[in-house]
Amino acid sequence: MASITNRSRFFVSVRNNDAHYREFPFHRLADAKAYHASLVAQKLKPTLGQFEDTIEIRIRQKGYPDQNHTARSVAEAEDMVETLRQERRRGLFRDYTKAHQVTFVDLIRRYMAEEGPKHKGWEKVEQYKCRGWLEDVSGTLAKRIEQRTAEIAATGRATTARGAMRQPATGLEWMEKPFAQVQTTDIEGYIRDRLDIVAPATVDRDVDVLSAICNVAIAVWKYRVDENPMTGVRRPRYFNERDRRLKPGEEARLFAAAREEDGLRSIDLHTEALMAPARDTAARLSTTYRKKAHLKAALVACRAQAEAGHDHIPLYEAFVSFQVMTAARRGEALNLTWDYVDLDGQTAYLPETKNGRARKLPLRADLIAILAMLPRDQARVFPLGTDALDHAWARMTERAGLADLHLHDLRHEGISRVAETGLFSLVDLQAFSGHRDTRMLLRYAHLCTKQLADRLDAAFGVKARQSDLTVVHRGRRRLRAGTGLTLAAIAGDFGVEVASNTDGGPGRDTGDMPQSNVIAFRRAD
Repeated sequence: MASITNRSRFFVSVRNNDAHYREFPFHRLADAKAYHASLVAQKLKPTLGQFEDTIEIRIRQKGYPDQNHTARSVAEAEDMVETLRQERRRGLFRDYTKAHQVTFVDLIRRYMAEEGPKHKGWEKVEQYKCRGWLEDVSGTLAKRIEQRTAEIAATGRATTARGAMRQPATGLEWMEKPFAQVQTTDIEGYIRDRLDIVAPATVDRDVDVLSAICNVAIAVWKYRVDENPMTGVRRPRYFNERDRRLKPGEEARLFAAAREEDGLRSIDLHTEALMAPARDTAARLSTTYRKKAHLKAALVACRAQAEAGHDHIPLYEAFVSFQVMTAARRGEALNLTWDYVDLDGQTAYLPETKNGRARKLPLRADLIAILAMLPRDQARVFPLGTDALDHAWARMTERAGLADLHLHDLRHEGISRVAETGLFSLVDLQAFSGHRDTRMLLRYAHLCTKQLADRLDAAFGVKARQSDLTVVHRGRRRLRAGTGLTLAAIAGDFGVEVASNTDGGPGRDTGDMPQSNVIAFRRAD
């Protein structure tokens, strides 16, 4: 059924004489014997031996495909043969040879061709990392950087394109090993090396992609290994969760900066529209000098005319309002089209979101009023590119003195404001935020604590605390003014009857004695 063959290297050594030590490949046993004989002829006492680190297993059995693979020791080979024997007795068949015939680099290439493009984050994250690993395994980027350094040293400028802004990864030798031989320690070594170059969050995303490749290789492509190499991998610890909220006065400054940015954009758009005739005229001029001179003069005139009168389009003001009032993600807002906005129904439909599930955004009435002021001459509600938005946001926050405010912080602000109302359940908050996992909303739980306590009091009929109704004065607890409690209500709660409010006891004739301000209580029979 099975044959085990030692295909390790041969070696010839002489005790206490390393100068005569030689190694020979498995197929060159004749050369090893010849070298051994030459040492014997020199009156030496050489030893001819063979390592046991490359053991070939060949399995032949009628009714099953032939299997060939390599183990790292005789014990491992024997364990493999015994495992196959036990499985086939139970009618199972698992091909353990495939994982020995494919390297991790091969898995990356297959993942790029078959699996990765199906994922939503492929273009932005996974593809970038997979291409980087393939490039760094071959050392291509490192060679280009070295070439550029040499060119700068020689001529003062680099002519070779760098090709990538990232730093090349190191410690990737394990990716050229067969998949079956990749160990957890190999991946953890890569993590340690990578942490010296990039942030822990970046390394954690690397681990996500490596884990995805291993899971697909084992579960889908059926590369059988003794254990998933990702099992036991310890991810880098880090905390980068932002909790930036708008402070008093910051929102007004942000909207003022957005309106100013809208004004400048409106002037630019109107100027460009006024420049159309001048560009037509310049195109018919004979020389480049005359064209540039004509356009320069026309631009000054058109700019002045646009500043004197233009239609103000509150695009950035509406975008900031939309982010705060809906807590939408940036990509969701930028990809929203007018076809999916129902102003009468106060909803905006998002057919594609980060988690892959479509959802509807509820639009408040004040947000509807702002959106109604935007033009509909383009398909998208916010016809902005990512770069244009990032540059505009940088100008707005600098103008408002909010350099530490990120665009994504507006989403956190929007969710926090809804949570603070205490009027919405966790399910409502999840529908509003678009989180697929409710655990992501635990960071907002503390904002609902006070409202939750009040609702618990109302649900269980808890009365106001004694400290809220009374006050201690000169060692005695007295009822606060304005509580609205009557003497009869107090007597009823305590199950007592009110006695005469005189200094005398029951049955005494008080006559014209002055009245006391002390109320005595006697337990009712």
